[in-house]
Amino acid sequence: MEEATGPIEKREEEGEAKATFARAADVGARGIASRRQFLGLGLGVLALSVTGESVWVVLKGLEAGAKAPPQPVEVQVGDIPVGGTKDIAYGTDPALVMRSEDGLQVLSLVCTHLGCIVKWHADDESFSCPCHAATFDKTGRVTGGPPPAPLERLPFKETGDKIIVGG
Repeated sequence: MEEATGPIEKREEEGEAKATFARAADVGARGIASRRQFLGLGLGVLALSVTGESVWVVLKGLEAGAKAPPQPVEVQVGDIPVGGTKDIAYGTDPALVMRSEDGLQVLSLVCTHLGCIVKWHADDESFSCPCHAATFDKTGRVTGGPPPAPLERLPFKETGDKIIVGG
């Protein structure tokens, strides 16, 4: 036989159920961040990443400014036929010595957009950057793509049968 539950016992059961629900809600609130806490955490992470990026940019700039100037590079003019080129390393960067009927020129092979290494195409006398499809003519002028400036012309001087790049 089942016992009949009276109004007092029902109220006690309802009170226990409400208390159990309140405890579960309280645990959930502590286990899951509120919207305000979540946004605060997100903004903190964003601020930290922006600060870290800023510090990295400043340090890279200081590092670049601290570089010693490259040592001069000697190239024998006789090694380069008219219409020909010679790859050289000027400091840590590649460069190209070009000899034409008009004379000599030395261009850095570092793209002025993001610093990728450009490729020389002798067949159509142009340079192309494989990173962002930039193109340059044989004098280093931008003919297409995102670079903001032409390829850097490196200083050189001719002395007899050789040239000194950066001298």
